[in-house]
Amino acid sequence: MSRRGTLAALAACAWLAGPAGAALIDTRLDDPALAARIDGAPLYTLSVDALARAAREKTPGAPRAAALQTAIMNRLLAALARRDFKAEELHPSTRVTFQRDVAADDKLAASLRAQYGKELEAALRALPGASLNGLVRESFEPEPAAWERVFGKGGKLQLEYVLSAEQQAQAKKTILLRYKLPAGQSGDITLYDVYRRQNVQGRVELFNRNQPYLRQQARLKLANLFVLHWATQQFGAKAVDDLRQTLGEQDEVLALLALHGIGDDIEGESALLGRLAKQVGAAEIGAYYRSHKEEFRRIERVKARHIRVADERLGKEVVAAAAKGEDFGALARRHSTADDAKAGGELGWIVHEGKLSWLQQLAFMQPEGQVSRPYRGPVAPDQAASWEIVLVEQRVQGYQAPDSEAVKYTARKAVAREKAAAQMKALRERVLHDAAIEVDGKQLDAPLQLGAST
Repeated sequence: MSRRGTLAALAACAWLAGPAGAALIDTRLDDPALAARIDGAPLYTLSVDALARAAREKTPGAPRAAALQTAIMNRLLAALARRDFKAEELHPSTRVTFQRDVAADDKLAASLRAQYGKELEAALRALPGASLNGLVRESFEPEPAAWERVFGKGGKLQLEYVLSAEQQAQAKKTILLRYKLPAGQSGDITLYDVYRRQNVQGRVELFNRNQPYLRQQARLKLANLFVLHWATQQFGAKAVDDLRQTLGEQDEVLALLALHGIGDDIEGESALLGRLAKQVGAAEIGAYYRSHKEEFRRIERVKARHIRVADERLGKEVVAAAAKGEDFGALARRHSTADDAKAGGELGWIVHEGKLSWLQQLAFMQPEGQVSRPYRGPVAPDQAASWEIVLVEQRVQGYQAPDSEAVKYTARKAVAREKAAAQMKALRERVLHDAAIEVDGKQLDAPLQLGAST
């Protein structure tokens, strides 16, 4: 629908204001299969139902409208993420994880099971034998020669659990089972199909010729095929594909948020944050330091004493004596084996600069006026062990220097995150402003709030 619609059309629309603009929503969509259209493309009811169920598992009573607005925002932001960022930025590759399309199918099947578990159980009971076995026409166990053609000779140390192109071709020829789905659709599950489903741990099992694991994974593949086939029969291929897309968009948006320093991993890094951090100048660092000075409070120096003993038992006795009120200096003169024992274990003032010794670091860790427990000192294998007991008599607080590397590093990261968050907010507003959105008003159980963060 055009934003320049008639006054009558505008009366049927809902304005959803955000902090810096508004999105015009046409609520006259009338198609039970569709929850919304976004720039003319359908968002299926099946997809919103899945998000609503997942949301209610976490928050009972969560409105369905919240799931709809999440689906709409995710679709808009995921499209922007794919357009503006390289795939390797959004999804850094790793050899230990699952293939993205495999993970997407698993996630899709899991969502359908969670939402339609009873219906799927009924469909399983309707199969011959009332189980997945009713789908299997033939099953095969790979012969030793087949294992060797695909995975090489057994017992070899593998640096990588990856098949070459030739090995993959052999795996595709190795059939594990033949199946026939309801309504006549037939197919094969091969060793290659199972191999593609694995992360590195699963591939290790295959390279080790784990036959029970192989059979289990082939059955899991068949179970997913059955679930997706059932859903396609019930809702149509387009609706199932839309649910797959919707679930994938959740991951795309999480990746987009992570790039902007938003999400569960607040200490995580990204290429975007790195670029923004390099652009932070001295003036911004200074401004951040002045407005967040308490973040840079530190102990500048401590005045401390210590007692060094040869075994932990004696150390505990010394600590117990100090707890009863015995003078720490007197205990040091009586028990300490350190050179400063005659001076009552006096360490003097320790200043926080340069590289501190292990004992100095220990002193900076202790609260003022409290005798520490005995700590075993780090010694070489050929040296006798010793235990240190520390008493900090006075601590002097201060602040890190505004031009220190620690301040610069912290300020750059923080300012970069602030800028990234502002960019993310602007992206939300831009995609909403530019989008033409239609929804089925009859499916709403609460007002939409697309202008707010979702």
